[in-house]
Amino acid sequence: MKAQPSASVEPPLLYTKNNGVTNVEDNRTEGAIEDDGTDSVRKLLTEIRDLLKIQVRNKEQDDYEDQRKDNMKKDWLLAAAVLDRICAIAFTIIFIAGTLTFIILFVTYLSS
Repeated sequence: MKAQPSASVEPPLLYTKNNGVTNVEDNRTEGAIEDDGTDSVRKLLTEIRDLLKIQVRNKEQDDYEDQRKDNMKKDWLLAAAVLDRICAIAFTIIFIAGTLTFIILFVTYLSS
């Protein structure tokens, strides 16, 4: 399960253009209290660190799963190659034996 990014502490700034001059409007409500202290910065940094840890952990798990699937695929490809070789040898033996049997029976039938 992936963690959802938390809501931003401050609303985004809206940029508008009036009379050829670019103005920056702050999209905050009038009663909002701004806290520019180190506690809010520390909380944000802690949250970012936690999200990065989660992302790294998820990436490691995905890499492990991919590696496990690749190993399993290689094992099945090897098993398929072995089975294919066994079937090819069996087909060759049966084909040669059948052909020899047919030739022997045909020659003995003609000679009798």
